[in-house]
Amino acid sequence: MESLSIEQPLILLVDDDVRTVRLLARLLEDDGFRVELTTDGALAMARLARTPFPDILVTDFRMPHADGVAVARFARSLRPDLPLFVLTGYPELVARLGRGFKPAAMVHTKPVDYVALTAELRCSVEAVFSAHAQPPLSSSPPLA
Repeated sequence: MESLSIEQPLILLVDDDVRTVRLLARLLEDDGFRVELTTDGALAMARLARTPFPDILVTDFRMPHADGVAVARFARSLRPDLPLFVLTGYPELVARLGRGFKPAAMVHTKPVDYVALTAELRCSVEAVFSAHAQPPLSSSPPLA
């Protein structure tokens, strides 16, 4: 279930604070990202089950129906290398509950430092795109 966008990276942005998530989405779109919004964990999981699969998941921690760690675990079950960003007022709790994520989730404390967040988002996108641009390793000899 892998699908990296060809043009702009697609971010799935999940937060139950509708005003905040809309503002963050608008800022990210102005900075060249494609953004889809969901406002709770269950909606995020439903969106993750459809294509195109997002390039990055940015999620709040505390939300109705499923928390951000549950959403992140579900997303990683579908694409293990998906960059994860958790926005929270509870960084210690997220760090404890999110142990075992490989690669690790990036945790940003609310209120979010937008400049730091976008810098890390761009680094994550570049890493994912460059990793997927590499030719696949093959154990069979090349065709002559």
